[in-house]
This record gives sequence, structure tokens and C-alpha cells, in this order.
Amino acid sequence: MSGFIGDLLEGIATFIADVWVLRRQRGARGRAQNGWAKDAADVAVFDAWVVGLSILALTASAVMLFALKLPLLISLAPLAAGAVYVGYRWMALARA
Repeated sequence: MSGFIGDLLEGIATFIADVWVLRRQRGARGRAQNGWAKDAADVAVFDAWVVGLSILALTASAVMLFALKLPLLISLAPLAAGAVYVGYRWMALARA
């Protein structure tokens, strides 16, 4: 049970840190400050997209590697594409 509670507290701390980093990045770029609730909602939506995209990319890579017997470097292409997209979306979120 303590592992679950520790993981839950770690997730909450990570989420708060993500919101804080987003607010700092926007402030450093001279953007207008949003409220904490708006920034928290933006980070929550971003995190949901990251989790969903990660699941899809991992599934596609596993199918390419194990079911289609493609080489490892080709099978990692969906993961690389997902990482590039997530990086792009974070930069777009920080610019908004």
C-alpha cells in the first residue's frame, strides 16, 4: 500500500512541477499569465495526449517487431515519430 501512496504523491508532485515549469516558460517569453486552473487544464490535456500516443506508438512498434518481423531500427520509427510530436506539442503549449 505504501508503494501506491508513494506513486500517487509522486504523480501529484510531478503534475504540479509540470504546471510550474509551463508557467515559468510562458513568463520567461513575456506571455500573458494564465490562471493556475487554465494552466493545469492545459497540462492535464497534454498529459492525456502523451499517454494515449505512447500506448499507440508502443503497440505499433511491437506489432512491427514481433508480428511483421521487421528490423529493430524500422520498428522504432513509431516511437521516434511520437517523441518528435510530443516535443513539438510541448513547445506549442509553452508558446500559447
